[in-house]
Amino acid sequence: MVAAHGCLCDGPEDAKIRCVEIQNFSEEYQRKTDEELLRLTLDPGQLTPEANIALNDELARRRINNTERLNAFREEEKQRKEEEKRDPGRLFIAHAYGIGRKRFGKAERVYNAQTRIERFKTTVFVVLFWLPLIPTGTFLVERKRKFLSDEMTVLERLPLDWEQVLKVWVVASVVLLAVIWVFKLLPRILYRG
Repeated sequence: MVAAHGCLCDGPEDAKIRCVEIQNFSEEYQRKTDEELLRLTLDPGQLTPEANIALNDELARRRINNTERLNAFREEEKQRKEEEKRDPGRLFIAHAYGIGRKRFGKAERVYNAQTRIERFKTTVFVVLFWLPLIPTGTFLVERKRKFLSDEMTVLERLPLDWEQVLKVWVVASVVLLAVIWVFKLLPRILYRG
């Protein structure tokens, strides 16, 4: 007979399997941080009954299962998700290859001349060879206009602005076609004479 977190692993085969599952979850949860365990409590419906038993036992063992702690963590997690939602991600381009993330477009631009602050909608794209390929999000941003500064504050994440995405793709396509045309035309011009 083996004891695993309050259940005796003796009896019918199903009960033994359930005890082993609880014991496995208990061992896994002992290796997790408090934050990871509390994150699991946010949606207990995603866990099996055995996982919930092991989770509750581990929370009680660490004394982090009181209502105030759980409510505080729920609020912190809600704020973290709100901030994460507003974050456009790190914008960068590896200049050698033009690979990364970059913002394009300034829709619905509003400029206040007194404060020198402009507000507009912009869309962030994954770029390859400096061409915008995959839109990752549209954001309402605000920035103070300064010489050679691209620093901005994200005010809100918006639904993807497909009109802006299509405009960016059309401009990028025209630029790409123009570059191809110039490279095709260049040898004819250079080797005419």
